Amino acid sequence: MQKSKLGPLFIVAGNRDEYDDFVIRKRMRGCDYDFRYVYGPDALRGLNTIRGFYVGSYQERNDWPEIDVAIKIIKACGG
Repeated sequence: MQKSKLGPLFIVAGNRDEYDDFVIRKRMRGCDYDFRYVYGPDALRGLNTIRGFYVGSYQERNDWPEIDVAIKIIKACGG
């Protein structure tokens, strides 16, 4: 199976277990993306484009407001 050339998919999940479950399900279906867990807003610094998913209880994270703002800034700049 060849790796996707579309770049990484950033996953904002409520916690690492939700992220791991998501990735396992996607891999079982044959997805070969480079999944990246958004551990905090710092994981998004320097990006000029972003693609990904929101998973599980992500809105319950203490750092969700900062992650949300970081994603909105990236999208507003063309990403």
